[in-house]
Amino acid sequence: MSHCYYCGNPAPPDMGLGGVASCPTHGPLWKLVQQGPTANVIVERDGKILMVKRAHDPYIDHWCIPGGFSDYGEHPEDTARRELSEEAGVQVTLTGLLGIYVAPYARPSETDWIQTTVYLGITDDDPTVGDHETSEVGWFDPADPPTPTVPSHLVRLDDYLQGRLWRWTHQTAAGSMEPG
Repeated sequence: MSHCYYCGNPAPPDMGLGGVASCPTHGPLWKLVQQGPTANVIVERDGKILMVKRAHDPYIDHWCIPGGFSDYGEHPEDTARRELSEEAGVQVTLTGLLGIYVAPYARPSETDWIQTTVYLGITDDDPTVGDHETSEVGWFDPADPPTPTVPSHLVRLDDYLQGRLWRWTHQTAAGSMEPG
């Protein structure tokens, strides 16, 4: 599935245009963004991390770190916050950057690679099943994640457990965070 480069919404093939991808809002796409960047947040509380169970493919019924695709023009930090609200019903405060990951996409027919920014965060909110993308939510020991877990998320959890992360030390005048 292609995505609109204006709004980030799915742009399915329009058979009336010979199969050209077309956004329902912005029309046919001649320059296509196959998949936009994504952001995830490892939300920490009392030694546990928040995970959600996927309700759709790819990896239906697998547990994962909450997150998803950025909307067109959306900063990854905003993507992370929005996705946590949508998928788990929580407001999150970002506290650090685990890393930026480039990995093969789960649907190789659509694109070869996907870039994911993984943040750390905290919340006082109690999670609930959010949108249609999530079937369960829960707090888990990061050293013993639920099964099955999306394979690429196991790599991120390993990095988290090994302390391989960036910590933010201050905010710049422009509003972005710098690694410390």
